[in-house]
Amino acid sequence: MKLKAGLSIGLAVILIAGGILLTVKGNDAVTQAEHRKQGILEAEQTTVLYDKSPGAIVAVNAVVGDSVKQGQSLFTVQTADGAEADIVSPGDGQLNRLVVKPGDKLQPGMPVALLQKNTYYTDLYVQEEVIQKLKLNQNVTVHFRNLDEPAEVEGVVASIATAPQFASLRMTREKGQADLSMFLVRLSMDAKAELLPGMTAEVDLDELAN
Repeated sequence: MKLKAGLSIGLAVILIAGGILLTVKGNDAVTQAEHRKQGILEAEQTTVLYDKSPGAIVAVNAVVGDSVKQGQSLFTVQTADGAEADIVSPGDGQLNRLVVKPGDKLQPGMPVALLQKNTYYTDLYVQEEVIQKLKLNQNVTVHFRNLDEPAEVEGVVASIATAPQFASLRMTREKGQADLSMFLVRLSMDAKAELLPGMTAEVDLDELAN
């Protein structure tokens, strides 16, 4: 019984010592979570608006799922004075939704389609203590480790903003570091064939220059 108790105590001491050592080296789970930030990959979308005088749709020149180029005609409209005009794509991408059909009446500012652009983004929540490592327009390596062949993509810091009502709850409350303010960082990147919206994107803050 004493031998068993002694072994248990010895094992506990080893585990505690190992945990302290990992913490000192920054390899514990909490530290790793603070420096490896993950977000969900999203596709940028834009609403195509009608910006001409009142008129009616006379032709639909693209269908949902089509890849379109900036300036490509999506609809043909006949205006009130009898002239015809095109509603064109504001950028490159894929047509996700059509809001109007032939015969529909249009007024300036009305939405007519939803375009998925050829750019992706992911949002990361970053602690105040490391936010100085990130600057607008900075290039950042984004990892996709869950692919069969893990990929790295170069992203760009598109925006940095405070994240109100969002704090990081630490497992330790030493030195007043229980709850830290967080910042919302958006990274933008070009769409790649192997990437799909919904995938997990990861950034290792230790890779960034101080």
